[in-house]
Amino acid sequence: MLGKAFGGAERSFVDTALALAARGHAVQAICHAEFSKQNLLENVPNLELCRVRAGGEWDFLTPRKIEKLLLEFGTEIVHTQLKRAAWHGGRAAKRAGVPVVAKLHNYVQLARYKYVHTLFCTTQDQRRHVLEANWPEDRVEVVPNFSRIEPVDFVKKASAGPLRILTYGRYVPKKGFDVLLRAFRSLLDAGIDAQLVIGGQGSELAALLALAADLKLSQQVELGVWIDDVSDALSMADLFVLPSLDEPFGVVMLEAMASGVPIVSTKTKGPLEVLNADTAILVEIGSEGDLFKGMLAVENDRLAADQRAETALQLYRDRYYEAAVIPRIEALYRRVIAAS
Repeated sequence: MLGKAFGGAERSFVDTALALAARGHAVQAICHAEFSKQNLLENVPNLELCRVRAGGEWDFLTPRKIEKLLLEFGTEIVHTQLKRAAWHGGRAAKRAGVPVVAKLHNYVQLARYKYVHTLFCTTQDQRRHVLEANWPEDRVEVVPNFSRIEPVDFVKKASAGPLRILTYGRYVPKKGFDVLLRAFRSLLDAGIDAQLVIGGQGSELAALLALAADLKLSQQVELGVWIDDVSDALSMADLFVLPSLDEPFGVVMLEAMASGVPIVSTKTKGPLEVLNADTAILVEIGSEGDLFKGMLAVENDRLAADQRAETALQLYRDRYYEAAVIPRIEALYRRVIAAS
């Protein structure tokens, strides 16, 4: 992974490296020298952390640096995350004679994936995208995202006092946090006592703070807080809201499922492949009215909300916890190695 920031794809990189190392594999995690969360990969048994200062697509030095690392490590397979890593890592692996698998997190053009043997997508919709781009059908698989959060034993019961609503992510327009703020204003106007935390950082922070002030929400909304311990944050929440306008998957959704917290989500591509009416309240994209009604429904019928959360929790245990997904990734590695 050759990005500097920390979003869903970077979280996947860290979680995959840690999970594989915990299962006894020898893992070499190669990250950008300025990766903001490289400390999460330091001093981990079975894991060698390597840092490179990767440039853009015309950077010819980074593939040579990575090739040297791969050869010194005795690498059997390379796993890349996102386009820059697929391009630099793919060229390095070709020089080293090592096969590459690349995980897709969005709907990208595939020109920079030319040195990748197999793509693995997180959803069937992403698979359709790559097949429409003429990627060979026998070299694409679907393996969902996973979380390392241990599933709780029981669904969390609503706390006394205000309805505590949580969401988090990068402060960018596609996350729909502005829509959520307006819907939350409607919730308060309907007489519901509630508090909202929107965890994260990003370019839209100033705009979101201004909107919260315009809506007179400064006392009920917390913005600009970075959430390191998502399990702890979710343990204090009565409701998790995913208001995204575009969400190819949404690892945060899995974290809420694992924590037994009721979910209201927009009908974006990723959530629609994981959630349904039995596991969450699904609302129209970009509709503050629909989002308001979804949150209000949780407050007005907590028994139904808890039942959906219980079903979602069991789905997480069966399909999206690391214990269910990592063996599928291991099997994918073995197949690609055998075919190369």
